[in-house]
Amino acid sequence: MTLIGYLTRTHFAEAAIEDALPEEVGQIARALVLVDDEPGSAAACTRVQEALGHTTVSLARTGAATSHREAVSRVLDAVRDIRTDTLIAVGGAAAIGQARLAAEHSARRGDRLTLIAVPAGLSDFGLARRVRLGQAQPIACPRPDQVIADPTVLEGSPTRCLAASAMEVLVHAIEAYASPVYHPPADALALEATKRLTRWLPVALASPDHREAQRELMAAALTAGLALEKAVGGVDALAHSIKVELGADIMHGDLHAPLMAAMADFNTEAVGDRYATMAETFARPVPQPHFSTTIGAFARAVGLPTSLREIGVDPARFDRFAEIAANDPGALANPRRLTPGDCRRILEAAW
Repeated sequence: MTLIGYLTRTHFAEAAIEDALPEEVGQIARALVLVDDEPGSAAACTRVQEALGHTTVSLARTGAATSHREAVSRVLDAVRDIRTDTLIAVGGAAAIGQARLAAEHSARRGDRLTLIAVPAGLSDFGLARRVRLGQAQPIACPRPDQVIADPTVLEGSPTRCLAASAMEVLVHAIEAYASPVYHPPADALALEATKRLTRWLPVALASPDHREAQRELMAAALTAGLALEKAVGGVDALAHSIKVELGADIMHGDLHAPLMAAMADFNTEAVGDRYATMAETFARPVPQPHFSTTIGAFARAVGLPTSLREIGVDPARFDRFAEIAANDPGALANPRRLTPGDCRRILEAAW
């Protein structure tokens, strides 16, 4: 079992759900488990319930379509009704993000809510400084008190979802590294996450039961999550604007590859040699004239779209997307200032 104490307390190991979670919960009589509808969440939730055989577990369900205000209200009501101060979030951005918002609301009214995150995939460990759900603006929230990072939750993951969530992780690492914020530890974490992810994602997609690949992908996602202490950027702002408008049928990772390629070309003059350094960490790199080409080649290799056209994004909506993205906090962290016109041109390049 590996215990990591940076930013929060993280247990990382196969079977961490069965081994570390009961240790963290201890002798607590009752706990609320919040689970979302991400692939893998139901199976992980079953394991959580079985691991906590000596604790009375109440279950609450949520999803990306649930209003975050409604979800937070329901969580806090449930916590009060069962008289517990322990909340276990199982799943992805919906469960972990809503649980963090609930902890923030609880703290504001003077109550202490212990939050344990059990990620059921790669896309959210609850480590970013802010939570963003749906159309809401990002909100600064406490991180989970403990994270149970168990690579075996990736067993049986649909390859399409695994590739898309991994691409989202990769782009977060790239954006963190390219950010002008001075943060050497986060830079090192971003490079390490990229090295692991680009090495092991093709292996995991080719051999879904490959335990080492699962472990290394989970390690890459955790490492990239720690790098988010630094920043995200314009790609996150653009992807969010499109996702909000087009809904659940499109995954963030589908949008990230074409947007990252176009954004890299836009940012190149502002990042110095950072994209070149990042490209060197890609596993088995093939020399490319531009970092955008490196991104596109990797996306094609793992079966992801390399243009917004392939996803079915309507260019008639680009003005709307550009306006939303330019006013997004992620745009403020981009290496180059983003205007609505800049965002429009990046969308056109990505299309």
